[in-house]
Amino acid sequence: MRRVDNPELKRKVLDHLADLYKIREVREPNHLSSYITCRTKSFLDQKQAAQPNDEEVMLFALGYGLQDVLTPKDAEAPLIEKEGIIYRPDLILSFRQNEIKTTRKSAKNHYIDEYIPFTWLDYMKGGCYMMGNSEYDLIVLYMMGNYAPPMPQIYCDTFYFSEDDIHTNWIKIIRNKIVLDTALEEGKPPVPFQNCYDFECKYCRYNLVCNTIATAMGVENKLLEDDKEKWH
Repeated sequence: MRRVDNPELKRKVLDHLADLYKIREVREPNHLSSYITCRTKSFLDQKQAAQPNDEEVMLFALGYGLQDVLTPKDAEAPLIEKEGIIYRPDLILSFRQNEIKTTRKSAKNHYIDEYIPFTWLDYMKGGCYMMGNSEYDLIVLYMMGNYAPPMPQIYCDTFYFSEDDIHTNWIKIIRNKIVLDTALEEGKPPVPFQNCYDFECKYCRYNLVCNTIATAMGVENKLLEDDKEKWH
């Protein structure tokens, strides 16, 4: 038997996935998620400072592909616009908002609220505000489960948010919107490492770009400082 690496085939498959799910296309800057995730990254995405790498293409494609498989045929995904922000839930099923997430993390901490990513909660609360309700269904596919050998597991929950939760979150979203909109209007990126959650920086393709911008601004990379403290 003779086996030879075939990079041309790999490139063809990755390009197909990127085209199929429009992974390399620049999304509208006024999408709800743009005001929840890193504003500096959203700014750089608009300026097309860097294309998604192969690992990101695979991760996005797996998420979109599994979402397609998990979405019932009778589900809808309407586009909602409110206060200059657009929002599209993953699906509306039986008149209820649903979000589908896939993760390689273990499912063992699923029922511990602190382990639900802030960005997921912020997005669901933002969606509740935009559609005028207080309930949101979440479907999570844990691709590695929590058993040995690893087996995929699906967990489904309904989140009930208070009016105060939803209102406070929306105020934060509007503040984030002002930061990003102002940056895009002036052509200057939001201050790196100060307009995001710390975990967003770890594997971001713009990390080197942000470090360069931060150095010019005299801003410290908190993530790097935290790493230094762990080793000293």
